[in-house]
Amino acid sequence: MRLSDLMPVITATWPAAAHHENGPFTLPQGVGGGQRVSAARLRDPLAQDATEAEIDAAIAGLAALGQPPLFMLLDHQGALDARLAARGFVLRDATCAMIVPSAQIAAPPPPITCFPIWPPLAIQSEIWATGGVGPGRLSVMTRASAPKTSFLGRTQDRPAGTAFAAIHDGVAMLHALEILPAHRRRGLGAAMMRAAADWALDQGAATFSLLVTRENEPALGLYASLGFTAVGQYHYRAKAV
Repeated sequence: MRLSDLMPVITATWPAAAHHENGPFTLPQGVGGGQRVSAARLRDPLAQDATEAEIDAAIAGLAALGQPPLFMLLDHQGALDARLAARGFVLRDATCAMIVPSAQIAAPPPPITCFPIWPPLAIQSEIWATGGVGPGRLSVMTRASAPKTSFLGRTQDRPAGTAFAAIHDGVAMLHALEILPAHRRRGLGAAMMRAAADWALDQGAATFSLLVTRENEPALGLYASLGFTAVGQYHYRAKAV
């Protein structure tokens, strides 16, 4: 599996409010849901480049949506990346896509440690808010089609973590894993990952996937220890201000 194969999963499990076609680009309408649902991207994930005029049209289309100039580039789209860099667009948030067979890490969590729940509880929204996941991103979760669920993690008999997962075409993707700072490095993150994979396997998803920024070294270490392998990388190009 390559990153281009995961793009439909990313789009379906973390959906924009709307998508607008603009030449070779798709312009997602983010409505406060973050970069992933607001960045222009080549509609064909195997495509590598666009013309200067097509880039101009995409920028104008984003402006018409009330969104700043922002592009998502997959790791094989170096030609388009170079065009944007030459225009003064700066690189932002290099992100690694990782997968693992669901059965490889799936394990029911110990009682009261982690459980799936939909819709999320108010305490989960509070935990997400500590990590910058606000109403706009919560709306993204609501828009996602089923199968989907959130997870509430607990340590020391207290709510301590939350995450969201959804499935598309037999592939589960985890989003917005957040552990409260006081409860990190106690194994809760790994337990929640295993519980999420167990849920995914029960839903018929043989592959479990996630996205993590290259700067998040603790998370990269956790995922590597669980057996995740990288299938590609993407990043954003944003107009310097």
